[in-house]
Amino acid sequence: MPYPNDPAAWQNFYVMMGSANAALTGLVFVALSIHLKEVLEHPILKPRAVIALVILATQIVIAAIVLTPQSSQLMGVEILVVNLVFIATSLRQRVSLWVTPASLVTFVFRFGYSYAAISLILGVGGGFYVLALVLVLTLGRTMASCWALLTALE
Repeated sequence: MPYPNDPAAWQNFYVMMGSANAALTGLVFVALSIHLKEVLEHPILKPRAVIALVILATQIVIAAIVLTPQSSQLMGVEILVVNLVFIATSLRQRVSLWVTPASLVTFVFRFGYSYAAISLILGVGGGFYVLALVLVLTLGRTMASCWALLTALE
């Protein structure tokens, strides 16, 4: 792993991830806006829509953090803070307190983001490789979640 903590080596990847997430965010936002009344009145769809948009926005913010000229350590701190904000938002939107397979997957992903952030702060442990893996997995899961959300509206 020759570039685990070198943000310059990852620039194209994060441009692509930021762009993909921005495009998907726009599409989901428009689709949800078309069905806004249905989403806002539904006890399950509303929190799912909020979380989907927050996840997509978080992905864009992480891409922006990595593309901003700064040290890997500062990037790690910022990514850790974004991750903590996401966890707080996610907990506020939970419909139930039961631990489900989906919530366990979310926990594993959040652990991955935290590990990548700490890795960047310390300069050991895979850094951008771990972050890239978690970003790609999150994007795939979010696309599936958005699809389920939008098909539930029809």
